[in-house]
Amino acid sequence: MKTWKTTGLLCSTAFWLLSSCFPQQSTSAQTICEPDGNYEPPSSAYKTIELENFGISVDIPDNYRAMKRQNGSVEILHPDDYQWIQCIVNGGSGGGGYYSETIRLVEDDITLNLREQAIELLGDNLNPNANQILTYENNGISGYIVTYISDYSVSFLGTIPGQSKLLEVTASCDCQVEVQDVTEVLNRIRVLR
Repeated sequence: MKTWKTTGLLCSTAFWLLSSCFPQQSTSAQTICEPDGNYEPPSSAYKTIELENFGISVDIPDNYRAMKRQNGSVEILHPDDYQWIQCIVNGGSGGGGYYSETIRLVEDDITLNLREQAIELLGDNLNPNANQILTYENNGISGYIVTYISDYSVSFLGTIPGQSKLLEVTASCDCQVEVQDVTEVLNRIRVLR
């Protein structure tokens, strides 16, 4: 009987030591962030967002949001995607992608012409003919639109009057993206004077 008490005491002490060294994980559930899938269409009314550092303004649907990223780019987001990102920022977990339109300035590589830089933007400069490259010019902005082989991204790279950096406008998603997605954004951009 004495051995049983000693063994019980040793086991209890060992359990107490282990539980104090390895605390139990919280049992509270983490918020799962997922879009509700009820995407309303873009509003037919627009609001103007001035991007003074870029030297441009852009009209976005009234129900959309603009979000400045740490890298200096600005994303234009559908309200459901904006709420999904905010859920993740506030500690929730979620996977999957979302549709966004991103505007940013990039350094001009003076060793390459603009078309060559647009091809490099693809990340596939070994086979520049594998992707679609179109010329674009409107509202004082000119450059090239490039379509990635995957169809998940379309980008514009071009010049803005009075700006030493190049303007990059990208529409991307984990779904198919069309050239029209980028040209619609470009057609709503105006140079600030």
